[in-house]
Amino acid sequence: MPWFRLFACGEDFPVIIDGNAEIVGFYTTRYVEAPTQGEAEALASEMLFEDEDLQPPPGDWDDLQPRIVFEEVEQVAQPLDIDDNFSFFPMEEEGEEDY
Repeated sequence: MPWFRLFACGEDFPVIIDGNAEIVGFYTTRYVEAPTQGEAEALASEMLFEDEDLQPPPGDWDDLQPRIVFEEVEQVAQPLDIDDNFSFFPMEEEGEEDY
């Protein structure tokens, strides 16, 4: 079965950073073994939504809709041994758009 490298961007995830609840986005890379690219994306998405580091802290987060977009998906010969941590970034508040 082929391997796929997926570069993911997540948005609107409530997480704990340095002891504070924050709404963030993230970038990360995952390797998944799957029969097709579509199945690789589904598996990687499931893995990310279930990741312990992305579980919401206590509180009411119903107004958020966390989402994941795969910016790059590439079939590879084999997975590389990489750092599978997250690079978090702050989400802009509504109304903070540049004009």
